[in-house]
Amino acid sequence: MVAKSALGGGFVSIKIKLNAVVFPEDHKIFKFFPGRGYKFHDYMEKSELVFMDIRNLNDLGEDPARWNQDRVLDHIAADRVEQAVEDGEERPTRIIRTQGDKAAQTFLNGLLFSARKGDVLLMPNRGYTTDVMIGQFADDAGSFVKVEIKTRSGQVAYFARRVRWVRGVEKRRFSDAVQALLQTQPAFFDIGRSHYENVYRLAFDDFVYDQQFFATFRTGKKIFTPKDSFLTSVWLELLEVLEEAREGGVELPAGSIYELVIASDIDEQARDDLSISVQSPGWFRIRSTAAAPLASLALFAMAAEGVPFEEAKAAEVSATVVRQDAANCVGAVDASVRDYINLLGKQRWEQACKLATQADAEAKLKAGARVTRGPKEKGGSKR
Repeated sequence: MVAKSALGGGFVSIKIKLNAVVFPEDHKIFKFFPGRGYKFHDYMEKSELVFMDIRNLNDLGEDPARWNQDRVLDHIAADRVEQAVEDGEERPTRIIRTQGDKAAQTFLNGLLFSARKGDVLLMPNRGYTTDVMIGQFADDAGSFVKVEIKTRSGQVAYFARRVRWVRGVEKRRFSDAVQALLQTQPAFFDIGRSHYENVYRLAFDDFVYDQQFFATFRTGKKIFTPKDSFLTSVWLELLEVLEEAREGGVELPAGSIYELVIASDIDEQARDDLSISVQSPGWFRIRSTAAAPLASLALFAMAAEGVPFEEAKAAEVSATVVRQDAANCVGAVDASVRDYINLLGKQRWEQACKLATQADAEAKLKAGARVTRGPKEKGGSKR
């Protein structure tokens, strides 16, 4: 979609890329342990490859999907014994499969064949204050990388999965229940749906999960003043007013955006959930069953850059969608943005631009969204 530019009579395409992730209903979060004693943690963080500490599985063939599972179990048991002997234990007279070997086989199959592209994994390190690496699987289940690593016993091969690390978060910031899971011995398992939101909130500022929209405005202001709070509050309340009018299918009353905010009379039960911390750095997090939180990010990004009214109405919104069956959420955001701008009208949109520009400059308010302008058609000047 393109719109007529305010400059030169040409056409320009406005696109807003949200720094948001849309998760499908079947999305999963796994805990992954980087080898006994965390020995592969640093290598895995740097290489963005994760693997079970089961050596030379390629002896069973180069395609893990064709491995005989009975032979895999024998290999796991044999490698466990060899590693124990290298650590100074006596070699047993015969190798006996253990429950631990069967568990390792389950973890291996889960890592290689169950975790899907976009699923999240948590990789802990030693200590209470060390970072837990949070990443997303970069390839589809069944995609592998064979990696060779030099160890004290020589060059050994592992079958790994690619990950993209999102960020590291101190272990103590997770809930007590998640911390307890991170400290358990099992190498690879689903942490359980009841703990997902805790991880999402720490890993992603903006996301959609379980029909809930989350968005975060951040400020790096060292001293957050009453005026900074006023500028931020007016913007957040304006979005509440716009969403109420949109849901009710009514026009906004006459008046400036400031008059709309002062006169707002929204029932507390109908408001979005808002969490605030103004410590430096500070944040404002919005949660709603409507698309309003993500729409507010897109609207702020355009307003802070002073995108003209006609161009803003025609803007296209996009976000990172883990699987396409969740893509309709982005469409809901796109529609909300257009409706909000139409509700405001040209004059109040220009007021909103001044407000967002001032909040950006003075309160250092930032939204996780990027505005880009496509090339104008022939005859228009380039902005």
